[in-house]
Amino acid sequence: MKTISMGKWLGYLLRSLSLLGVLALSYSAQAAEVNNNQCLRCHSDSDIHAVTSDNAGAKLFIAEEAYQESVHATVPCVACHQSEQGNAGFEALPHTQTTVAANSCESCHGLVQHNITDAWKNSVHASKTTQGKFTCESCHDAHTMQSSVITKPTVQQITSSNALCTDCHTRAVEYQALSGGKKVTEQDLTHASIPNAALHLDSLRCIDCHADSNDLTLHNIVPAKESVSCNQCHSDKSILVQRRHFAPTEQTIAGSLLNQGLFDDKSLQDKLNSLGGIPAQQEVQWINGSLFKNSYLIGANGDVRLDRAIMWLAAALLLILALHGVLRLIISKTSSGEWHKTYLYTLPVRVWHWLNALCFILLLVSGIAMHFTQGELATWADLHNITGLTLCAVWLLFIVVNLLGNGHHYVVKLNGLPGRLLRQTRYYLFGIFRREAHPEHPSAQSKFNPLQQLGYIGVMYLLVPLLIITGLLMLYPENTPDRVFGLPGKQLVAYTHYLLAAVSLLFLLVHLYLCTTGDSLAALLKGMIDGYHRHKSNNGKSQ
Repeated sequence: MKTISMGKWLGYLLRSLSLLGVLALSYSAQAAEVNNNQCLRCHSDSDIHAVTSDNAGAKLFIAEEAYQESVHATVPCVACHQSEQGNAGFEALPHTQTTVAANSCESCHGLVQHNITDAWKNSVHASKTTQGKFTCESCHDAHTMQSSVITKPTVQQITSSNALCTDCHTRAVEYQALSGGKKVTEQDLTHASIPNAALHLDSLRCIDCHADSNDLTLHNIVPAKESVSCNQCHSDKSILVQRRHFAPTEQTIAGSLLNQGLFDDKSLQDKLNSLGGIPAQQEVQWINGSLFKNSYLIGANGDVRLDRAIMWLAAALLLILALHGVLRLIISKTSSGEWHKTYLYTLPVRVWHWLNALCFILLLVSGIAMHFTQGELATWADLHNITGLTLCAVWLLFIVVNLLGNGHHYVVKLNGLPGRLLRQTRYYLFGIFRREAHPEHPSAQSKFNPLQQLGYIGVMYLLVPLLIITGLLMLYPENTPDRVFGLPGKQLVAYTHYLLAAVSLLFLLVHLYLCTTGDSLAALLKGMIDGYHRHKSNNGKSQ
C-alpha cells in the first residue's frame, strides 16, 4: 500500500485551509459590498448633512472612490458601526449608534498588529492627553486609509501625513486643550535649527523624526526633545534602513514565512504579487551603496569600497611624501650663499590665497565629518554650507585678480613644454637631493614652474568650478535633473562632488609638501605672508 509522507499531508492541509480562506473572504467581500452599498447610497452623496444641531460638525460624507481603494473596503460597515437595540436601526435619522470596545480599532488591530497598538499606548499622544480625546481616528480615517511603504512614502503621502500633524498643532484652542495648556507659539514648527529645513519638511514626514528611534511602527511619538537626532538617520546604520524592513500590509504578513523552506517560495511569491500592492519580495533599494534609487543621504550612502580606496591612496601618498622628505634631510647638504628677496606676490593675491586655503581646509574637515557622521552633524552641515558659499565668492575674487593683471601666470607656453616638464620632474625626483639649481626660477613674468602651472590651472579652472557646481546642486537639489547621462541625477552629482573632494585632499597634501622644497623649509611659506620670494645664490648664481 502506498503511503503518503507527512510533508504531502501538510501540503494538502495547507491548500485546503487556503481554499477555505479564499472562499470565506470572497463570501464576506460580497456580503460587505451589498451591505456597504446601502450605506454609501447616502454617505457618498456630497450634499449629505446632519439633521440635528448636535451632529453639525460630524463628517458624514465619504467619497466612494476613495473608500473602494481603502484597506477597509471589504469590511462591512456594521462591523464597526452598530445601532442601539430597541430602536429603528439605521433607517432612523439621526442614527443612534452604540459604542462598545468590540467595535474599536484595537479590537482587530490589537491582535494582528499588536506592536502598533502597544507603541501608540507609549506615545505622548496617548499618555499626555486626556483619556479618550486622542484616538486612532485622530490621525487615521478608517474610510480612506490606504496601505503604503512606511519608509519610502510618495510626495502625496508625505504631504497628507504632515497635514494631519500640522492641522492639530496649529489650531490654538485644540492644541491647548490636548497638550494640557501649552500654547501653539511655544512650538518651533519651522524647524529652523535643521540645516536645509525646507528640504527636510518636503522629503520627510513628521513621524520620521518624532517617532521613537527604536520604534519601527512609527506610532510611538516622543516629546520633541527626544526626537531622532541627525546622526541616527545620516549614518551607515540609518534608522531609515532599519524601518524599511517594516511594512504592516496584507502582502508582507502573508509572505512572512518565505525563505523558511516551508513552501515553493517562487510560486507563492508570484501568487502574492498577482494580488497587487507591495511585492512579496520587496525590491532592495540599496544600489551601489545608495539608500534609495535617486537620492543621496549624507552619511548613509557612502560606498565603503570607495572610501577604503581613497584612504589607501591618501595613505600611500603620505608615505611617499614622508620618505621623500626624510631622504632630502639625510642626503642633501645645507646650501651656502646669500639670501635674495624678490617681491612677487601682491596683497590681493595673498589675500585670495589664504582665503582659498582656509575654505579648502574647512570644507575638507566638515565634509569628512559629515561623510563619516562625526560629532554634531547639523553644526558641520552649517559650516560646510557657509564655507561652500564663501568659496564661490573667493573663486570670483580669483577671477577678478587674474583679470586685473595676475592672469598671465596661468598662460601656458607650449614651446618646449615637454622638455621643461621632464626637467622639472627629474629635479623633484633626483636633483633636489643633490641641491641642484632649480630648472626654472620664479619671476615677475612667470611665478610657476610648468608642473605647478598645469596643476594650478587644473585646480582653479576645472576642479574648483566643478566643486562649486556640484556643491550648489547638493545644496539646492530641486535644481538637479532626475537623469544625467542615463544615470540618477542626484547620486551622480553627489558622488562626483565626493570624488572631486578626494582629489582636492590629494592636491592639498602634495601642495603642502612642495611648500617645503624652497631653499629652506619655510622660505616659500614666508613668501605667501609678506609677498617676497626668497632664494639663495652661490657665487652670484641662484640655487
